Amino acid sequence: MEGPSHAGRAVRLRGSSWDHPRGHAPMVATAAHYESVAGGTTSITWVPRTLTEFGVLSVEELAQQFDLIVIDHPHIGSMAESGCVVALDQYVDSSELTSLSTNSPGGSHQSYRYGGHQWAFAIDTACQTSAWRPDLLASLPRTWEDVITLAQGGRVLWPLCAVDAAASFMTLAAAHGEECATTTDFFVSRAIGRWALATMYDVARPSDPACLTANPIHVLDAFATSDDYLYAPLAFCYVNYSRIDFDKHHVSFGEIPAAQKKGTPRGALLGGAGLAVSAHSKFIDEAVAYARYVASPDVQRDLYFSSGGQPAHHAAWSSSTLNDLSGGFFESVGPVLANSWTRPNGPGFAAFQSEMIELFADWYDSAPAPTMFLDKLDDLYRDSLAVTRPRVDG
Repeated sequence: MEGPSHAGRAVRLRGSSWDHPRGHAPMVATAAHYESVAGGTTSITWVPRTLTEFGVLSVEELAQQFDLIVIDHPHIGSMAESGCVVALDQYVDSSELTSLSTNSPGGSHQSYRYGGHQWAFAIDTACQTSAWRPDLLASLPRTWEDVITLAQGGRVLWPLCAVDAAASFMTLAAAHGEECATTTDFFVSRAIGRWALATMYDVARPSDPACLTANPIHVLDAFATSDDYLYAPLAFCYVNYSRIDFDKHHVSFGEIPAAQKKGTPRGALLGGAGLAVSAHSKFIDEAVAYARYVASPDVQRDLYFSSGGQPAHHAAWSSSTLNDLSGGFFESVGPVLANSWTRPNGPGFAAFQSEMIELFADWYDSAPAPTMFLDKLDDLYRDSLAVTRPRVDG
């Protein structure tokens, strides 16, 4: 892909990524290669932020400091309404956007669309999956009842820090057939909310207490470096741990447990990352050109993956070569993505999600008697509807 015409200008862009080899390394690699593609006239420096900061930091503030921002899709509505990022459809042909949409695993590209405009390119696709040590676990739990039984042995480690507990709660609701935030009356029905919290509690109670402060990286690192644990029912997937060149214990990812014995696994929370361009940038055209480059099928299939990334284009997910190099990751996670659930991205949802995460810091103590907890969750959600519309269309 050719770079933009710079008319002799030396363009220096700054970007904000997230601090993990999957999130930061491919941005550094693509920036270095793009500098040569652009004839040395454009350079990009990437500054990482933590995984927690990735989910909660104000993108509006980041847009004041950076030309390019790797973002989480629930922030799209507030970003669009604030005007802090550019509508990419005003800079990119509709045919290119259509192609990206058509080739987007799990609707990742669509999750960055709001108000009829495209506000970021999907560059990384993920969702919650199960994770396990294939050398330690011969057969996977089929249902959540099976998970509760397996947990009695003390070797299930489920990342249930506040951020991931909130994510798992939403996945459990969708897995039971009720997606959150589809009505103005409540975030999730009381019966499903009670079931989700009880399920989380019944798995966590006999498990290592470390699960209550662990995020997916903590859990996957534990899987990769010891034989103490063998299964996590829900954790955002990381291809890095599944690659055949990974120098520690191999971790596999795949279907989540079903809510009922004859049920179909569904509703895994969609994650991933998108690349947005700040409206405050002095070099919007150049920043958009680089973002197009990163999201392009050739880069996603080749450099983005080879430098440690988890691509967001069908060209990568359908590649038998990449599937082999990743230990079957793309083949096993693909069906989970196809049945995943996307959070709302209206202007109030990101703030609500941050408040929800704070509430979930106390989920374990509240689970045995969850009425007040679920009342507070519904109150926070209804308050957020002053600036966000519920997902009544699915």
